[in-house]
Amino acid sequence: MLGVDQVLADTGLGGLRDGIEVRLRGTVGVEQRSSVLRLSLLEIDPAFTAGRLAIDRAQLIRKLSADGTLDANGSLAMPLVPLRIGLVTSRGSAAHGDFIDQLRRSPYRFAVKSAHTSVQGEKAPERVAVALRRFASTQVDIVALVRGGGSQLDLSVFDSETVARAIAALPIPVITGLGHDMDRSVADEAASRAEKTPSAAGEWVVNRVRDFADRLDRARHLIRREGQSALQRHQHLLRRAASDIGGAATALRRQRDALGRLAEDIAGTSRRVVSDQTRLLASLDDWFSAVGLEQTLRRGFSIVTSRDGKTVVKSAGEVSAGDRLIIRFADGTVQVEAMES
Repeated sequence: MLGVDQVLADTGLGGLRDGIEVRLRGTVGVEQRSSVLRLSLLEIDPAFTAGRLAIDRAQLIRKLSADGTLDANGSLAMPLVPLRIGLVTSRGSAAHGDFIDQLRRSPYRFAVKSAHTSVQGEKAPERVAVALRRFASTQVDIVALVRGGGSQLDLSVFDSETVARAIAALPIPVITGLGHDMDRSVADEAASRAEKTPSAAGEWVVNRVRDFADRLDRARHLIRREGQSALQRHQHLLRRAASDIGGAATALRRQRDALGRLAEDIAGTSRRVVSDQTRLLASLDDWFSAVGLEQTLRRGFSIVTSRDGKTVVKSAGEVSAGDRLIIRFADGTVQVEAMES
């Protein structure tokens, strides 16, 4: 059987292990002394084993696609800035180092939580699934499942239904980097994103963060440019407003000066008018004093009124014979009776 293992390894399929189907040609003989059957290997068909693996993988992909398993993790929203990473791999392996090295060389501060697991062997699928499930309730942004290169049989653990369903059950996006460039594994199909190698997976994570950082830088540049433009516009408006205010202040000063002169003119004119009116009133007072009743009576005039003294008699036609009248002189009054002339 060592010959079978060697032939499979030489073709790139990897070493023989439990559950692998092989097709071979040989002869069977019986040892005469011990009656033991002996198989003599003549030829092995690696293409049969490779084809069997491909058929099994294709059947499993159809099954998982039909029940929605392959779409579950891919339907999750990928974080814009995946800085908290859950890493499932063999700790200390080349895959572990390659992935971490990509993050370490970047300018960003990643926080990585590792879940160690063996990535080959008969129990590897269940151990990988257990490691994945550790991050179901952990505060990480994405989970990276990585393994370095190996033979097709070494990597067949990632064609396991157990691993695919563990990926689908995670509420966190999974990115794979499983170290083979030829075929996509079932785990690649179930993950949100599949990269060819652990280094490529780490590079994608870094580029994801860098893309967001670049967008922030562009947004910051645009905001700064728009802010400077707005500042310049408003500074221009302020300068123009200041100029307008300065012009208005000058106009106000001119108006204030004009109002001051007008007030002085009004005050001077008012004083002159008052003075003139005062002199006019004084002259009128003198005039009225000269033509007043008492002064007129003292000049020899008299006033004739009716008997009650209320009605001034202005003409002879207003008087009839027998009317009693009052004549007022400067020094007293005399009552008279009118007679016919």
